[in-house]
Amino acid sequence: MKARKVTWWNVLGYACLNFLGGGTQALSSAFLMFFYTSACDIPAVQAGLIFTIARLIDALANPVWGFISDNFGRTKLGKKFGRRHFFILLGAPLVLIAYPILWTPGHTFAFYLAANMFYEMIFTMVMVPGPTLPAEMTQKASEKTTLVSAKQYCGTFASTIALLFPAFFFQRLGEGNVDAYFYTGLSYAIVTSLSLVAVYFLTFERAPEDIHYTDKMGSVHHVLLKLINDVGASMHIRAFRLHAGMMLFIGIYKNLAAGVFTYYVIYALGLTKSATSIITSVGTLVSFIALAIFITLCYRYGGPFAFKIVGVIVTVSLLGYYVLYVGQVGMEENMVIVWLTILAIVNNVGKAGADYIPVFQLPFMADIDEAVTMERREGIYTGVNGLLSKVASAMEGFLLGVGLAFFGFEKGAGTQTASAIDGVLFMTIVVPIVLCVVIYLISRNLTLTKENHKLLVDEVHRIKAGGSMADVTPETRKAIESLTGWKYEQCFGHNHLLHHDKEAAAAAAN
Repeated sequence: MKARKVTWWNVLGYACLNFLGGGTQALSSAFLMFFYTSACDIPAVQAGLIFTIARLIDALANPVWGFISDNFGRTKLGKKFGRRHFFILLGAPLVLIAYPILWTPGHTFAFYLAANMFYEMIFTMVMVPGPTLPAEMTQKASEKTTLVSAKQYCGTFASTIALLFPAFFFQRLGEGNVDAYFYTGLSYAIVTSLSLVAVYFLTFERAPEDIHYTDKMGSVHHVLLKLINDVGASMHIRAFRLHAGMMLFIGIYKNLAAGVFTYYVIYALGLTKSATSIITSVGTLVSFIALAIFITLCYRYGGPFAFKIVGVIVTVSLLGYYVLYVGQVGMEENMVIVWLTILAIVNNVGKAGADYIPVFQLPFMADIDEAVTMERREGIYTGVNGLLSKVASAMEGFLLGVGLAFFGFEKGAGTQTASAIDGVLFMTIVVPIVLCVVIYLISRNLTLTKENHKLLVDEVHRIKAGGSMADVTPETRKAIESLTGWKYEQCFGHNHLLHHDKEAAAAAAN
């Protein structure tokens, strides 16, 4: 296979994926649950359950979409449109239909649950195949970093733009006009749909003739057996286990931080929805600079090192939120907004780093897996990664809904009791600090650096070219064993990790 050069057009096209992955998520996290509890007469627990149930059910579909995408190249549609590109193109019109429905007022719990399940299915259909494109386009760490970094920058930009839509419509239609929510959802859905078209036309994937399948699709029974085995096998890779732990708790933290911030600003500080929208957008915009710093830190020193800095920054900003709440008495509203904006900027600097770390690490997992299995299974890893993201989002919805209800939060109330405000503060400050401590403890064991990754990839290429495993250097052996969690002698297919044709046929026959 002749390597195709990754151009800046390809980088721009891949970056556009995060108008869906970043922008819609930021907008929904900041305002959707607040919309349900304040404008749709949905209790906090039920509002939390909408996200929990929809995302947990959809989480089960993440590995399935990964498996389907990995094998879609066998079909006529896959060969014509691409095993990744087909689903991205299909998502463009579906997002335009599904996302605005989430923001229509006056419906029941069951309606919003069904609408969210439909949207989450479309989101997953696109966001499982989409992030595999860097691994499809290149195996160079530098090019992968460029692609992933551009996508992350675009996510920050998309989030900034998305979070300005509520402010615009609330100021035009009035703070109490619930139609502002619908126009927000519709407007951003149009932006997202166009961005997916750009991803389709500006990126590429491996040619069908360059994709090698080691086993046949087989029967439905065979497919299910292989799917279960592949998901389980991904957890046998040490680097991915650690990455998965970081991904899960970072996902809970960033979703919780985004969701509870609206409650903190409106109920604890008594500011308007427009102010919330603008402050959140400004904080997100400034994280552009922070992202550049964390991109450099991750590339040079790895994600675990970068998270040490993230933890300190986040903790300082959260303590600042408490000080501002206590000190706001007697302070002019303009000064409260100024100090809150400063703290939100600091918090978003840390959140930008936390958000980037798992995104940076994911494209390397298929390379590490290849050292063990000698197969390319990008779709499986993005699928499992997406599953963890959904589980994190589901847990965030559950935590926030139950947490607010436990402290006595009242649906639709303009003001809340002192106990409810305490609950908002607890969910805003204490829970995120605890999550950051857990993430740090997990990250200390991950040794993914650009140096170790290069040693691993070079060794895979050497073995594939017919090199002898006996000629491995001590440094390479150590890097491979540390990343894979397997003895060097058990790598490069010398294991029973995968469910191959002969084993699958025997299992299916029983």
